[in-house]
Amino acid sequence: MDQQSGAQQYIGGGGETYLEVQQRLLNDKMKKLQRALEKVKVKRLIMRATRIKKDVPIIAVVGYTNAGKTSLIKALTGDSKMIAKDQLFTTLDVTVHGGNLPNKMRVIYVDTVGFISNLPHELVASFAATLEDVLLSDLIIHVRDISHPDTIAQKLNVIQVLMNIGLPEHLLHNMVEVDNKVDLIGDTSLEDVDAHGIIISATQGTGLGKLQHYVEKKILQVTDTVVCQLKISLHSEQLRWLYNEATVQQTHECEDDTESLLVDVVMSGVAFAKFKSRFGDLRVKS
Repeated sequence: MDQQSGAQQYIGGGGETYLEVQQRLLNDKMKKLQRALEKVKVKRLIMRATRIKKDVPIIAVVGYTNAGKTSLIKALTGDSKMIAKDQLFTTLDVTVHGGNLPNKMRVIYVDTVGFISNLPHELVASFAATLEDVLLSDLIIHVRDISHPDTIAQKLNVIQVLMNIGLPEHLLHNMVEVDNKVDLIGDTSLEDVDAHGIIISATQGTGLGKLQHYVEKKILQVTDTVVCQLKISLHSEQLRWLYNEATVQQTHECEDDTESLLVDVVMSGVAFAKFKSRFGDLRVKS
């Protein structure tokens, strides 16, 4: 028995014990994850520059792994290529997805790396670095899995980590809490899981309309977006410019002027300044 026990104790190369093999495999896995997180930082810098140039509102979606971030973005954007998987580090990358708000305004949703519980100390700094994109967003959506037994602790941890990376007060104050997976909570009351956000089921579609309109309201509040009606000439390049640089919601015939058109538009403050500089202030005074 002693000989068998001794033979089984050393199973790896160079006389490694079973525990040493397990520790080595764990260390190798952590190093692999750390390298992957470092690659995310490089890609993030490239994507960041691209988004800033486009002057489109950025909505960062944060939350724990498996809370439903990817499913929510897929539902909000209609991106059928997105696949949500029930496993840790499925989103070991920062990806961006374009979508439209109810007013047809274009926005970008950023799918961030998911939080996990008991993150190894060696990965904390690298993981936190992947969240730096959140600091540049215009709005944050915090997706919670309210069917998870530790949902309240997860909520508090997400907020604490965001505060630790220096999240500005205005982003924290305007953060939209989305309480996902309401279809899975059974007899549990919403009060018991501290669900005071917008109640949804990303996979079932419950509450998505309410969420979209609330996000639109928030984006208009936190950005310098201009929503107005313009009176433009039918014989100028103004309409083409608006279709290229702004969001045209609707057009109306101008009853008292057959040479003009009324256009309802949504555009950034920068775009409106360019329009006004080129064509003048053509807003219809209400």
